[in-house]
Amino acid sequence: MHQPATTHVGPLGSTIHVLRADAGTIAELAAIDWDRCFRRVCLDPVRGVIALTAPSNLHEDLTKIFDDIVDAAGSTLAGASKGLRSPRLRGRGEPPGTGMEPDCAFYVGKRARGYLAALTEGGEAAAEAFIERTAPDLVVEVEITSADAGKAERYGEMEVRELWRLHGRKGTRELRAEFLALGPGSAPRNLAASEVLPGLTPDDVCDAVEGVRLSPTLAERMEAVARIVRRRQRASVQVREERAPYPAHPFQAESDVTPG
Repeated sequence: MHQPATTHVGPLGSTIHVLRADAGTIAELAAIDWDRCFRRVCLDPVRGVIALTAPSNLHEDLTKIFDDIVDAAGSTLAGASKGLRSPRLRGRGEPPGTGMEPDCAFYVGKRARGYLAALTEGGEAAAEAFIERTAPDLVVEVEITSADAGKAERYGEMEVRELWRLHGRKGTRELRAEFLALGPGSAPRNLAASEVLPGLTPDDVCDAVEGVRLSPTLAERMEAVARIVRRRQRASVQVREERAPYPAHPFQAESDVTPG
């Protein structure tokens, strides 16, 4: 270990223990079943970081809410979605057992259909192989701390398309979302609206979180998301209609000519 461990308490009340180590040590530590003690485990040999998170109840509640939001919105806006449960994401050639563990991860559209096809045709082994070689379209981090520096770039190198970050604080109604477009070799880029779930904005997601959080049944939670999606679809149609130019009449030039 090169540096002493540090402990962070996140804005949602989670406790994160961060240790620093070289890549070889992290590869050896990957053999330990860390998930027996911690709900979120990051073993990143590239950044030299071990982050062990004991999530708060609020953290876990928001994670479940995002599962509901992306599941409902992905089906409508992209035609298919598939949530991944606690995936360990690692780059090609990195040691087995290491990797990043986002709060939520999703296949959307084409990748979701590819996963389901692998599961249908080849069973669990084929589905696991698909996950191993195919990055999620979207990952979500619901609690941001100083231990997260460099995470967005790492996800981008793994070919994750988009990262959503949720900024909140325990004991308040404060809630703000941030969308980042990712890609190998490029810096994260702030998005005014999602490209994975076309048109959905950070404000839409915050509104949906509140709606889902206060809904007592599954049907009402799904309807809370559906309302946001319908509102965004109507707004998108209105913008397209306002931008559409009026086509010139094919005989306009002739009609404007005064006969001699």
